[in-house]
Amino acid sequence: MGKETIGINIWLFVAGLVLWTVVQSCEMKEATSNENVKPVGHYEENEYNSDFSDFARVVSEALKSDKDFRYMVRDEALQLIDGDYDVLLRHFVDKQVKARSSLKSEIRDYTVKELLEDSYMVGGINNTKSSVSIIDDLLRKYPDMQIAIPVHAEEWNVNNYIPIVTFLPLEYDDASTKTLTGYDSKGNIVSIDAINEPDEPVIVISENERMIIEPDPDNPVKPSAPTNLIGTQTESGIRLTWTMPAGTDPSNTSGYYIYRKTTGSPAYSLTQNVYGAYNRSYDDNNVEASRSYSYYVAAYYQGLTSDPSNYISITAPNYPKPPTSFDAIQQTRNEIELRWENDHTQYIQETRLSKYIVGVTPGYQFYKSFSPNEHNYIDTEVIAGKTVNYKINHVTSFGESNAKYDFVKVPYRDISQESPVYIKQIKFTDWTLERWPAGKPEFYIAVSNVDAGKEPYTVQEQIDCQFVDKTNVSQVFYGKEVLKWKPGFWYDMLTFTVLEYDKPSSKYTFEISVAYNQKDEKKQGLQSTGASDFEITFEDHGEKCGNSYLNYYDQPERWLVFPNYGVQIRVSESDN
Repeated sequence: MGKETIGINIWLFVAGLVLWTVVQSCEMKEATSNENVKPVGHYEENEYNSDFSDFARVVSEALKSDKDFRYMVRDEALQLIDGDYDVLLRHFVDKQVKARSSLKSEIRDYTVKELLEDSYMVGGINNTKSSVSIIDDLLRKYPDMQIAIPVHAEEWNVNNYIPIVTFLPLEYDDASTKTLTGYDSKGNIVSIDAINEPDEPVIVISENERMIIEPDPDNPVKPSAPTNLIGTQTESGIRLTWTMPAGTDPSNTSGYYIYRKTTGSPAYSLTQNVYGAYNRSYDDNNVEASRSYSYYVAAYYQGLTSDPSNYISITAPNYPKPPTSFDAIQQTRNEIELRWENDHTQYIQETRLSKYIVGVTPGYQFYKSFSPNEHNYIDTEVIAGKTVNYKINHVTSFGESNAKYDFVKVPYRDISQESPVYIKQIKFTDWTLERWPAGKPEFYIAVSNVDAGKEPYTVQEQIDCQFVDKTNVSQVFYGKEVLKWKPGFWYDMLTFTVLEYDKPSSKYTFEISVAYNQKDEKKQGLQSTGASDFEITFEDHGEKCGNSYLNYYDQPERWLVFPNYGVQIRVSESDN
């Protein structure tokens, strides 16, 4: 072989080596591109979740790179060692698998353990050099760690399909967890529906719930008992916390059993298994409002259970209390301001407003939801003349509080502006009111109201309204303004007192009761209450026609009917 040929071969070898290095570098970058990335909210950051998340990625890498490993996982799961499609890691790691030539071609006896540890390196999940085996460390902390195929295990075609691998985080709860974080065969992070069953097999990394781990007969380790167990109320239940002696770690404690009983129950029952030596709290949200519960905690390790902790009893939170106040205020035309004060001595998830428009909606309907820091709202969806009822509740996970109520009979008038009241017409039906010798009918009209302290006062002492024809039973009037009405509240009321007077005669003084509206105690309706007697004096004697009442929320133009002589007065916000 000539020197030129040797040189060319060396050049080709070097170029190939560089190309191989670049390809390997790209593959490594692709494999590690998702390092330290996870969908926000899919699991909490703690040691347990980090270990199980990393191992799920390792198993995904091993399944992708080694078909023989896929066969082994499926076949082991189909043995149903615990009645389910579970592969207990400690029973599986020493089994032999065909070595991958690119990594371990010189090793004839290549085990699952070595494959998984190599996958940690290939996947860029653990680049630290340590004399401690990663798999051994996992099994020390989680002796019942498993690779499970909960669904479609028997249908898995390992030649054509590489499953997504996920894990059950420490906070996983069958009743509330909706999504899980998974890793597909391309190294992508995917979200998995935890409620609806998938159509293909999925690998789930978790801790076995069925196998009882036998203690090492040569080195039995009974974990220390938890101490200082404390229970506190939370917004959604009861939180338990406890302490452990110094030196407690995964080498002597795997986790904790939570035992609970209700008042009156004869015995405690296991309610939760908390994994991890350092996880020393538990939120029991499966409680009923105001019910008392008793607890104790015990540590466990390799099938042995510690002595119980101290025993405690605590009452679950009550249903929330309602807002301390609630008011519906008519501010201007077609706008109702709602104001409330939240009770911040308790946890409030939300403030819930419901609305009932009489004659329009079928009872109360949910309307709006507000955060605990909100305390007012302007409702513009109102109809003049309709009664709008509101109720407001505080809401927590335990349910709704009792309600506070208020309402508005929506006025036709604009309460933010002065609205005049005129007498436009008077009519009567009974001529005994004014016999023919006395001539034409003449009416005095007094108008009264009550102040904020419910004391009556005169709005108009006497308005003189004289008929122009003695044969008429009806008369139209001009320029008879009663007042420019701008009350401070929409349920204000005027009392009209009418006298058909005769001249000449002496003054006529008598007492009336000036009525007013007020809301009932629960603010679910109006009650009309007569004020203390109020003395009215007219310049002349005559026939009393009685009292009639005008509400601010009434139609601005209407007939007021009086009890005597068939007298009626048409009032309006406009003059004739």
